[in-house]
Amino acid sequence: METETEPDYVVRTAGSSDIDQIEALFQSDSSSYFGEKLDAPVSQLFQEYQTHRLVVYLIDDPTHFLAYCEFCIYPNIAVLSNDLWIQWIKCRFCVDLPISLMNTIFLNFYIHTAMYDKILKLVLLEVFYREHKVGFVIITRPPNYSAKEYELLEKYGRVYYPNDFDMYTRKNLPTIIIISRANIMPMVTFRKALPEDNDDVIEMIDVEEPHMREEHGDYYIAELLLGTSGKMDKDKIIVTEDSIQSSGSTGMMWLSEDIDIEQLIKNYDLENVGNLVSCTPDAPHSSVKVEVYFAEHFGLRPVDTKLINFDKHRSVVLKPVEKYHLTEQERVYTTFRYISDRLKSASTYLTRVSKILEITYDASHRRSSTRVKKHGLAAAGRAFVLKNFILHPSLRMEYTFYYLCAMFSAYPECDYCVVPIRPGTNFSLSLWALLKYFTRVPHRPDCVMSDEIFVVHRSSINTELSVYPLEKDDMPDIISMFPNYVAHQSSTETIVTQHIHLAPHTTLDDNHAVQLLHHIAMDVLENLKPEFSMWIIRCGNLGRENSTTVGFVVLRSFSNYESIYKQFWLPYDENYLTFDRGEIVMLRLHPYFHIWSDEILRTVSLRTGFRELFYFRPISGLVMPNDLAFKMMPVEPRRMKRNWFIDTNNEKCFRRASRVVPLPRINCVRDNFYLFRHNLCPSKYIGNQNPLVIVGYSEICKALLRLMVFSWNTPDFKNVNTSNCLTYLDITVICKYGEIEAEYDYDLHCAYCEDRSDCYLNNGNSCPFVMDATQRLDLRNWIHFVPGKVEHIDCNEKVVSLDNNCKIHYEKLLLLCDTKYGPPADVQAKIPKGKTSDMPYNYAHINSRLDKIIIYYKIIELNNSKLANKRIVIYGYTLAIYECIDFLLKHGCQPEDITYVQPLKVEKPEYLNIPNTDKNLDNILIEMVADLGITIYESTNFRDFTFYKNVSFIKTANFQKFPQNELLSLECDLFINFLENHLTAPTEQMLIKSRIRVQDRQILVDENFCTNDPNIYAAGKNVAIIWQVFYQYTHTSELEMAERLVDILQLNQESHGKKDFRFSKPVIFRALLPMGHKIVKITTPKRYLLGKLDNTYSHVMSTYYKGDFCRIRMSTNKIVEEITCVTQNLNKPLVFLEYFCGKHDTLLNNLKSRHQLGLIKNFISFFEEPWTEYIMHDRFGDLQEKNRHTLTTLMRQKHSVIKSLDIDDAEFDVACKHFVEGNLLKFLRSHRHEFINKFALPEDWERQD
Repeated sequence: METETEPDYVVRTAGSSDIDQIEALFQSDSSSYFGEKLDAPVSQLFQEYQTHRLVVYLIDDPTHFLAYCEFCIYPNIAVLSNDLWIQWIKCRFCVDLPISLMNTIFLNFYIHTAMYDKILKLVLLEVFYREHKVGFVIITRPPNYSAKEYELLEKYGRVYYPNDFDMYTRKNLPTIIIISRANIMPMVTFRKALPEDNDDVIEMIDVEEPHMREEHGDYYIAELLLGTSGKMDKDKIIVTEDSIQSSGSTGMMWLSEDIDIEQLIKNYDLENVGNLVSCTPDAPHSSVKVEVYFAEHFGLRPVDTKLINFDKHRSVVLKPVEKYHLTEQERVYTTFRYISDRLKSASTYLTRVSKILEITYDASHRRSSTRVKKHGLAAAGRAFVLKNFILHPSLRMEYTFYYLCAMFSAYPECDYCVVPIRPGTNFSLSLWALLKYFTRVPHRPDCVMSDEIFVVHRSSINTELSVYPLEKDDMPDIISMFPNYVAHQSSTETIVTQHIHLAPHTTLDDNHAVQLLHHIAMDVLENLKPEFSMWIIRCGNLGRENSTTVGFVVLRSFSNYESIYKQFWLPYDENYLTFDRGEIVMLRLHPYFHIWSDEILRTVSLRTGFRELFYFRPISGLVMPNDLAFKMMPVEPRRMKRNWFIDTNNEKCFRRASRVVPLPRINCVRDNFYLFRHNLCPSKYIGNQNPLVIVGYSEICKALLRLMVFSWNTPDFKNVNTSNCLTYLDITVICKYGEIEAEYDYDLHCAYCEDRSDCYLNNGNSCPFVMDATQRLDLRNWIHFVPGKVEHIDCNEKVVSLDNNCKIHYEKLLLLCDTKYGPPADVQAKIPKGKTSDMPYNYAHINSRLDKIIIYYKIIELNNSKLANKRIVIYGYTLAIYECIDFLLKHGCQPEDITYVQPLKVEKPEYLNIPNTDKNLDNILIEMVADLGITIYESTNFRDFTFYKNVSFIKTANFQKFPQNELLSLECDLFINFLENHLTAPTEQMLIKSRIRVQDRQILVDENFCTNDPNIYAAGKNVAIIWQVFYQYTHTSELEMAERLVDILQLNQESHGKKDFRFSKPVIFRALLPMGHKIVKITTPKRYLLGKLDNTYSHVMSTYYKGDFCRIRMSTNKIVEEITCVTQNLNKPLVFLEYFCGKHDTLLNNLKSRHQLGLIKNFISFFEEPWTEYIMHDRFGDLQEKNRHTLTTLMRQKHSVIKSLDIDDAEFDVACKHFVEGNLLKFLRSHRHEFINKFALPEDWERQD
């Protein structure tokens, strides 16, 4: 007789996309429920906060929900304050359980289909699995309840009655049902492994670590336990048995006491985890001194050329005749070399420093113990090692927490668990789930151990945390959390005057933090209605008096959502959270307890009444500490900049000022700052499915990294609305020395520019999406950057070898090493090599911000020199040249010192849309430069350099004039090259040596950007598709290329949904120009090249009005392919024009016809009109997709529709137009409240009638 199997259920988090299925469950006649059922439309269900919303369905029928439930950290009792429920329960009920705000959750509502009663236990188990700190689930039962409603719960929990309950006179009182974790969770039994467990353990090993069987054989575990394969004196192998599983082992952990504490201390920085020893306060201590090295990391420090000692040695000899006299030119060149070597050297950013580390630990009870004297630090160690850990595939990953608790139970005398991971190890799912409770320990500079070390402390796992309001006696404990604080004579003196005198790029030190805290504490303790609230986080389960302060948090109400919405990608404010948002001003927490960030922030919000928390982190200036900032969601800046039709200098656009302390003033719409958010939902780590190694840090690389950091961001915010999304990435980027430090150096102060935002050093030519990757994000928090130069790629072993002897293993390798400018390959082969550079010291090109900074320091040195003639030669043909000339003129260079050499411009048809060149504008700009007094040579091609003997310095740059074929030699003190070169000669040689196909200085790829090696991909301007394609794939949008690579490499769980190989998104080039102008040029790549005319056949329109020049080029099918603007209004943001490039003339309000009729005087003003707002709406792309789907469906059925309705083609076109207009009206009605410019809909006119 066959037994009926239990159906397979799926329990998952509910989202706003499930509203229709939930509504069907609500309206079903076969459903039953308990709790308060929502009377309002189900669409408003997600406006109320719930910690967990769960739905249940059969695995074969995901559209039919069998149950829906809501769990929250407070009960759904309207008259009870959310944080006072614990007092209400303890006062009114005879509860003998240790309930607290942090270990209790409420089941407020549950509805299910009547025939599926067993689902209730599934959702209860799900919550206990997700919430490790929760020990009790409470259900509040109203006075007048039906016995049948709650009978399901009574078999899982215990009913508690009020103290004044009486069966006869006072029985209609509220009651509660408490379900304990211990009574419902399956029992896990831990025991020592036996030889007969070998088969079960090997079966689990085969799933996650099959190499172990290959290395050690089929009976490895049994042989170990029997002692035939080695001694197990210090090791323990523990297996588990689950009450759910009928038989066999369900997990294995291999523990060991064999650990060398001293070796770990010498090789790893363990100071933040107590050096793996126990040091009890007020107990007898011993100490030992160990010499260690630590890495001192620096950012891009200012270059002080005064440190060069010219008297001791003559490092540059340009004129051997003057052997004992240092000429001024030699002094300048010596300084040039010093600047280049310093900013491109690894030792500038990372140095090794030795120190004597004194380790204090608990002394033995027998101080004269021979063992303590002999072993010292080894005997004081309080750590054990986890050698191996495996879970049965049938178990949930949440079981790892219970195993971790059992590990410490196996070693009750130890406080630390250490997990070593060998390099190149593929993390199993169970190990990855376990390591989220651990802290990774950094290597020391002289580390001889290659393992990665992870450590967790016993207190992180086995502890109770509580949140209490601030009391005056708490201040000494709070101040002790600032180790660098130096007490002043008067800590309560005003700090406003001190704040005024701070340097413009200063970070908050501990002294300022403590002074701010004194003022905030005074506000909290003395005012009845304080601006701030301050809470103390304590560790211990015996009440406030017997617990220890481990952290504190300062909050205030947050009222800047409307402003930050204009700069960051956030859900539109539906107003139901307007008064429920809080701002974390300051937060400190001991590192051991960071893993409980969700529980702590939820409890703090419960005490303050906030439902959402934000945290401002200025890029420069005063920074308030928040130790849990990276346990909050980073908020992504908007991917495209909109025109908001508002005055961004209005006071409403600034962060709300404080009346108590001088908080940093931030313009929420314009300023660059980091923003973090926590929605009080459970945290969920999201990252790349496959590990990735990237070579190069190009603009495409920045776009790709930004996409991966915010891989959970979707237009419908489905992930953000249900989880606190945290980024966890396995991406390694190999970059040049100093490149990353230069990108994130916000403290470099230009001696010539007052406004940092207008300085050449801080501006880029790319789109805002790429620029924000460094100006509004710090990718170093999620990405592993490795400085070095790639020497070789071993495709067989999948290893990248660097010049610093570092070897990096890869599964997928992505080459994003394309450059913008550089010398020809034949010229670079003749250049004498410098210490840190392949180029001469007075040569420059601008491929990164580091190159700009090096030029800046050299220009300063050149300006301050006593040279009679300061000769600067610029060569190339691109719009970026004129920005460089503007930079030189603004930074002390005289026009007569600058020579601009432009190569021969060959007239040929333009089939590609390239944003950084413009032959028509170039004729105007070169005349502008000539009027400034700069020497210009046109139609003159570069040939080679003449160098000083035995020195890597250019003496003359040699050119050839056309058509005369005359030679031109120009002496130069600084040569700036803008000749396009997308693949440098050393990189090309490295790729050829690594057997990656390169042709004509381009990496050969297929349409999926895969090279001849299936594990190596490449993208950028230095690639060529091996077969002929008829679409433009270079000079494309960095964002679109990054999206394509994410889909190809399967880095994200969700595809960006684009299956078309052709590129279509606009590309932006922007730059400052001489004489107070700036240019923004936006182009779209050509989607079709076969049989198309060149750009001279396009329709060109232009306007000039009050200093604003704008040119629009439209293709033959009326698609806007180019928008070019040159303006003198430097403060006017023009990047919003990106929305209109690539759009059809009809969508742009009949642009062409209006211009021909003379109705448009200024294109820029035309695109600033109110009607353009709907094109810039966040969901306008969805409208276009809907229209496309509608029209495609209609066109497929055109013949049948015409025949059945007896209409002609013209009437069919009218019907299509009617459907499109209907979609537009529906879109406008749905988002009408989101538009700043008001408009009328058809129903508004009907209402007036």
